Amino acid sequence: MDYRVNNISYKYTKDGEEVLKNVSFSIEKGKVTAIVGPSGCGKSTLVQIFSQVIPKLINNGELEGSFDVPQDTFVSVVSQNPENQLFGYGVEDAIAFGLENIGMPQEEIVERMEYVLDLLNLQYLRKRSVDNLSGGQRQSVCIASVLAMKPDILIMDEPVSSLDPNGKKMVQDILGQLSNSGNTTVLVDNNLVWSAGIVDHVIGLLEGEVVFDGSRDEFFKNFELQEKLGVILPQEVELYRELSKQFQDIDLFYTVDEAFAQLQGKVKKKEILQKEALKEEMEPIITVQQLVKQFNDGFTALDHVDAQLPKGKVIAILGQNGSGKTTFVRHLNGLHKPTSGEVLYKGTSILGKTVAQISKNIILVFQHPEHMLFEETVEKELTFCARMQEVPFSEEHITEVLEHYHLEKERETFPLNLSMGKKHMLTILSVLFSSADVIILDEPTLGMDGFLIEDLEKMIADLKAAGKTIIMISHEIPLVFRVSDYAVILNKGEKLFEGTKEKLVEREDIFEKINIMLPPVVQLSKKLGLDEVVFQVDDFMKKVLEQRNE
Repeated sequence: MDYRVNNISYKYTKDGEEVLKNVSFSIEKGKVTAIVGPSGCGKSTLVQIFSQVIPKLINNGELEGSFDVPQDTFVSVVSQNPENQLFGYGVEDAIAFGLENIGMPQEEIVERMEYVLDLLNLQYLRKRSVDNLSGGQRQSVCIASVLAMKPDILIMDEPVSSLDPNGKKMVQDILGQLSNSGNTTVLVDNNLVWSAGIVDHVIGLLEGEVVFDGSRDEFFKNFELQEKLGVILPQEVELYRELSKQFQDIDLFYTVDEAFAQLQGKVKKKEILQKEALKEEMEPIITVQQLVKQFNDGFTALDHVDAQLPKGKVIAILGQNGSGKTTFVRHLNGLHKPTSGEVLYKGTSILGKTVAQISKNIILVFQHPEHMLFEETVEKELTFCARMQEVPFSEEHITEVLEHYHLEKERETFPLNLSMGKKHMLTILSVLFSSADVIILDEPTLGMDGFLIEDLEKMIADLKAAGKTIIMISHEIPLVFRVSDYAVILNKGEKLFEGTKEKLVEREDIFEKINIMLPPVVQLSKKLGLDEVVFQVDDFMKKVLEQRNE
């Protein structure tokens, strides 16, 4: 029997606007259902109804309709923000918390803990403190704590937003196994990049209403709807969309190998053109010398790391979860003090300065926006940095930014009431009003739909054009290759690579070592024999059409 969502409508206050409007669909038992839609369309509200947070805990609103499941059905949710769901000092405490709360015997708790630690490859973390884990590791522990409960319906609200490509692949494989065993999963996530291989059924929400209810393949062939919903697609599907406009015999594909099989013979192979290297002097704005960081629990997060981060460039910090990326950037703005080593800004040490002093030049936007939201309204939050640093701003500039980034309607909204994607965008926008010329973004796409990511890319380009330096941690590899100029790769606290993006794509050995795949367009550029390695779908299409066999 399928689980049924019956005519659910909801408003948070009796006289407020409807967030959900007569939402009806089936969740197929034993399948993976993806619920997609732009930021603020009602996805997270639906999760709260499924988990009974609405109306049991949030009970001021008006709920109509029902989520029909058998009486003993156990529904469990992996939260959008793992920090809201981890209880206890250590990893073992966090996993055992829910099991202990339902009075499970100790023997069975131990058995289930071993099961999820093995399933998610987390045995190496079991004795670690939750506080000292990376964002991705915390998210993995959060997923483990929910899987240990063995729910009948597993609901995952943006479950892999902080996970590295390895972690995403692992969760994808586990959900595939659960589906094969008859388990039911609902993914509430506008990012279909990681889950395209396992999703069976797609529900599209727009302004609180169901606008699509069908199979994954039907959805991936509906280009107009994808754009309306701001869904983040696998780059392979983006390639299919553009190639199908030029080649009538192209079928839907999900992998680079499938794309290559269909394009082979349609594109004439050429040698990669050896462009004359531009001798560009890259003046470092931040220099890191022999940086070592050891935490109180004895874990060495950084081991003698050197780096010279060039002025006026977009710099990507890459590596798997736990490689030291966030620890590294937190030394650049003074949040962490090194065990040993030095950090220089324009040749001068920052180690004796406070975070407030450093933030006038180097500012960090946290991975989780809740850590940076202090004010009562969106407008006040936008100008928070400027007011703290006594940087002048005008009402016209505020209005211009709010309108440009589609936040004008939320000008007087309490920031924590925004959708996750808009909260994240607001924290990034607030640093635009600061005096800093180095802006660090830690996983900036967390919670963002395709529209917000497009805005983010334009913002990064504008900041670079204005002479700012942007340092970005991100596991969204196609995005990284679209916007970055330079990269630093960390692995287990050590630096593996530092240099330009063009040099990086030549080093496939490094990507094999850190087990991260190059973007599909880069892989296909090489496999098809294009005369240039390209980083964007548009550039790939130009090259394919240039080299098309007549």
